Amino acid sequence: MMENQGNAIIEIQNVSKVYRSRGALFGVRAKDVVALRQVSLKIYKGEIFGLVGESGSGKTTVGRLIVGLEEITSGEIFLDQENVTGLKGKAMKAFRRKVQMIFQDPYQSLNPQRSVLDTVSEPLSIHRLGRSADRKEMAHKVLKSVGLSPPEAFFYRYPHRLSGGQRQRVAIARAMVLNPDFVIADEPTSMLDASISAQIFNILLKMRSTFHVTQMFITHSLAAARYLCDRIAVIYRGQVMEVGSGETIIRSPKHPYTQALIDALPKFKGSGEIKQYGTLLIEEREVNGEPMGCPFYPRCTVAEIRCEREIPGLRMLEEGHYVACFNV
Repeated sequence: MMENQGNAIIEIQNVSKVYRSRGALFGVRAKDVVALRQVSLKIYKGEIFGLVGESGSGKTTVGRLIVGLEEITSGEIFLDQENVTGLKGKAMKAFRRKVQMIFQDPYQSLNPQRSVLDTVSEPLSIHRLGRSADRKEMAHKVLKSVGLSPPEAFFYRYPHRLSGGQRQRVAIARAMVLNPDFVIADEPTSMLDASISAQIFNILLKMRSTFHVTQMFITHSLAAARYLCDRIAVIYRGQVMEVGSGETIIRSPKHPYTQALIDALPKFKGSGEIKQYGTLLIEEREVNGEPMGCPFYPRCTVAEIRCEREIPGLRMLEEGHYVACFNV
């Protein structure tokens, strides 16, 4: 699907995820939920790759499938060209040392009964890396790298004695202490204010330069993705709509949904010419029966009859820029 920009550390091939309904209410069986539909992506070594979409688009599901927190319905995932789909036991443990995830909510991702030192050094104990003194030194180093300094002042604090930004820094330190190859950051700033969010963004950039770690940044904000990411994929209702460099996606969005996201960004007077694409319908159009075509069809102002009946595949417009739309 994509040009060769080097070695792909993560490759997702035709991955689908369907949540099967269980039981029935008043004798009526609930419908299965298709969270992802044949998603294919490549993430190259050394880059920060953005996955952008609104709530319910399936972006978090992509992250959870990559790290093995949920099972794939169909498709395959590769790490360094090795198939890691459905790993179990020791193979999964080895995989987890290479691939880590930073979760959205630092309030829930940290054990309230564990100190900062215990939290950060726990992955080292699980993977039997170093002696106790070595683990403390490694925790010291990584806590300092995320801006919790001096680390000794935080070693024996518990989550309830930390601010939201400090909790998220601890979560980042825990993910980085194993020196993984790939890290998924799932909306790590959604519960933080703007000034703290900017600090977290800079920490993620520092993690790339310091630890040479490839990252996937999951967000609903195109502005945040533009600041952080080398390339961006836009996802909507489980399907990838557009993929390109961060600059291309912001400056020259081609898919109507991407354009709608650009329209939704806050605009301020005096910021120069403001382009409005107007690709989002005020009211969704009705679709007869089950949706068969483009998932954005009911909300798209430029949609045609074909869009209702067929699913457009990603096609290359120019080097590195792919769009799933019949009207581009």
